[in-house]
Amino acid sequence: MGKNRIGHTALVDGEQTTLHSHPGGGNGAVVKAGAITTDGNGIGSVMFATPFPDTNYAISFACDGLVDDIIATWSSKTINGFDVRTNDDGGKAEGSTVVNWIATPYSNL
Repeated sequence: MGKNRIGHTALVDGEQTTLHSHPGGGNGAVVKAGAITTDGNGIGSVMFATPFPDTNYAISFACDGLVDDIIATWSSKTINGFDVRTNDDGGKAEGSTVVNWIATPYSNL
């Protein structure tokens, strides 16, 4: 390659990033994030617009609690999403809670 060439168009034009061999490419990994408000029983479901290829992803939460310490947990993780439950620090269901979430594929890079 000459000095002014940086790579094949398919690798650098922004349309195909899964061909890269450095961190950030190569496995098609996409981080997903959003917010959900749980119902009155502290239950909600997150559905991804685009599924992950498998369930090898981590989930992390941050809750908007004004008075109680709120604990969010997940269950029923699939390639399409997961369920969320919120409880106060005493274990009682904490309804109508905004839960900010992020899901990212596991990686050892």
